[in-house]
Amino acid sequence: MAVGDGAIDFFSLVGGGIYQSIDALIQTGVSIIPGLAIAIILLFIGYVVALVLKKVSVEVVKYLKIDHFLESHDLPQAVGGVSFSILIGELVKWYVIILFLAQAVGFLSLNVIADFVTLFVEKVPLVLAAVLFLALGFYLARYVRNTFNKTNYPKKDLAGMLAEIVIMYLVLVMALANIGFDTTILVEAFRIAFTVLVIVVALLFGVAFGLSFRKDIKNFVMELRKGM
Repeated sequence: MAVGDGAIDFFSLVGGGIYQSIDALIQTGVSIIPGLAIAIILLFIGYVVALVLKKVSVEVVKYLKIDHFLESHDLPQAVGGVSFSILIGELVKWYVIILFLAQAVGFLSLNVIADFVTLFVEKVPLVLAAVLFLALGFYLARYVRNTFNKTNYPKKDLAGMLAEIVIMYLVLVMALANIGFDTTILVEAFRIAFTVLVIVVALLFGVAFGLSFRKDIKNFVMELRKGM
């Protein structure tokens, strides 16, 4: 009888714990539902507003003929052929969505998720600004390359490509640093690569100079020997 009573007490204890857990879960769910409904409505409104502002931004950029200017200089290919107006529109859209997302999370009674989203929202504007900075930097890099290609320099293709790569690398490093990444390794790598490049160019120039004036140098050395 004692064993049976103990088993009954055990199952009663377990059943009570399960019931309390389910009841707490239901109560939590019920308390979240109003805030969740408000958050969903707010996000929907934010999405609509974002689409409207995107459309306005695209039209403004087109009206300013920025796309036409970039296309006339063959620059959109630097960012995969995406027009500047579309790029600005997308950045504006996502910035607005993130702003509404930050407000919507405030209505949820979930502190862990709220903290995570808040941290996420703080970083997104920096990322969006970095994307814009990258686009502008890549436009500049392609413009420099195109300028080299219009010259009569024999190695204009190579020089233009190297100039574009260097500018793109520097812009990328600055964009990552603006977001908050540690770019020490990237900076040191560029410094080493640039030093090596300077040494190589100096050696090539010295060899080319020596070959070009080989006879003159030989005659000069012979004259020195005669004088000695």
